[in-house]
Amino acid sequence: MVVRAGLCYNYPMRDKDRPNLNEKAYGFVMRLLSSGELKPGHKLSEPSLASACGVSRTPMREAVRRLVEEGVLYQIDKTGTFVAGFGVKEVRDAYEIRRAIESATLTRAVRHLSARHLAALKNDCDRMHAAIRLMRKCGMAIMTGRAEREFLESDLSFHMRLLKVSGNELAEKIIANAYRRNQFFGTHSHQRTLRHVALAWRFHCEILRCCRAKDAAGAVHWLSCHLERSEQDALLPIGRS
Repeated sequence: MVVRAGLCYNYPMRDKDRPNLNEKAYGFVMRLLSSGELKPGHKLSEPSLASACGVSRTPMREAVRRLVEEGVLYQIDKTGTFVAGFGVKEVRDAYEIRRAIESATLTRAVRHLSARHLAALKNDCDRMHAAIRLMRKCGMAIMTGRAEREFLESDLSFHMRLLKVSGNELAEKIIANAYRRNQFFGTHSHQRTLRHVALAWRFHCEILRCCRAKDAAGAVHWLSCHLERSEQDALLPIGRS
């Protein structure tokens, strides 16, 4: 709606505006999932979610469709849409995909990293470290809130930046999907203690060190160590349940 000289003009939504609303709806639901507000088994109400997000039902329906395709939600005919449960297989599948694709693309990315790319990767590591400092300052036993959001955002940025440099757009989409699954499952399985996040930060720093030295084999080694340890941490609480 545009207001001009006291008059209101309603214009239909332009096609180029709709993707922004789709992303807004998608991000809104993902935040609810990552925060644990929407737990496995929870039945979703698209109208309620759309209202809370401030969008119409169409963008929210598209967001739900995407999340069903990504395996985070599932639908039962004539019953509704639910938050997916998770177990050992789901966690292992996601990490298996990440190890295979990220290792292959990292080898290519190392050859093409510029000084600008390396500076951006360092900034991601610095943001992770800042989140850890905030965690310690607040006396958190488990990382939550703003510290957790900053940590996870910079973690994802680091990995996706390397994928982008590799030039494999399909790999970017697949890993973004797998990472979101890891992040969602991790909300309910990972215990992001100081030890856990500090070790994850160290792994990223080691990957960066190898990238600076153009040591692709070393970078892949530290990536493998990082993903293996993260998978172990995710599986441990499941094994206890």
